[in-house]
Amino acid sequence: MRKLILLTTLIVAFASFSHGQPLRRNFLQELSIGVNGGVNLTKVSFLHNMNDRLYELGDQSLWQGGRFGFVVKYIHQNHFGIQIEANFVQAGWSERFHNNAGVSMVNGYDLQDVKLGRRLEYMDIPALAHIYFGQRRLRFFVNMGPEIRFMTKYGEVKWNIPEDDIRREAFQEGDNRFKEPHHTTDYGLTGGGGFDLRIGKMVHLLIECRYSYGFGDLYDNNKSDLFQRSNNQMLGLIGSVMVPVLKFKENKSESNEQE
Repeated sequence: MRKLILLTTLIVAFASFSHGQPLRRNFLQELSIGVNGGVNLTKVSFLHNMNDRLYELGDQSLWQGGRFGFVVKYIHQNHFGIQIEANFVQAGWSERFHNNAGVSMVNGYDLQDVKLGRRLEYMDIPALAHIYFGQRRLRFFVNMGPEIRFMTKYGEVKWNIPEDDIRREAFQEGDNRFKEPHHTTDYGLTGGGGFDLRIGKMVHLLIECRYSYGFGDLYDNNKSDLFQRSNNQMLGLIGSVMVPVLKFKENKSESNEQE
């Protein structure tokens, strides 16, 4: 997975600085800044190392959280640019236990219809290749690239049963999901698409749907550990407002051109 991250980063960097270099002289380049906000639908993919404990995982539904951040975008070639963001994102998971194949027992207690969830908060920094198509007023775009996330908060577990319910203690015994995570830094790939509506010369309104897949695990994933996988997955709907702050052409002297 790390090799895939490195390869994607190299592709983005190569495309940014190599693609279409002869065309840059006559192209009006643009630097924009802005803010974004939206919602996240997230989950954490848990997979036990021991098959006989798979029933201890409930059926997951998507956890809903918010997101907002800052965006810098540099369009330096026709149809291509670079976008860097710094976002605050809420992630997490929610699971409910059902009678799966006649089994919903954990440590001798029936967890039928017990529901729990936990919220995670991250500072998320993606570095994206920005590819766009269309006219000046309306453009369609695709963003893709690597990202890194730093956990800022690990929330308390939310239950649908009372605090004094004995099933809480029975469930938490020996389960990493109720402890502090072993890893607070995550990395992965993200990508999505949307449209860019340009209102006048100063305001750009963007709507994007984006998917992120984390390669890092919340907990240790050795063969002797409880989980072999515990990674983040996020689906976001994002709205952005961007303002161009600088437009320019790359100037080269005639002597350099003759050379």
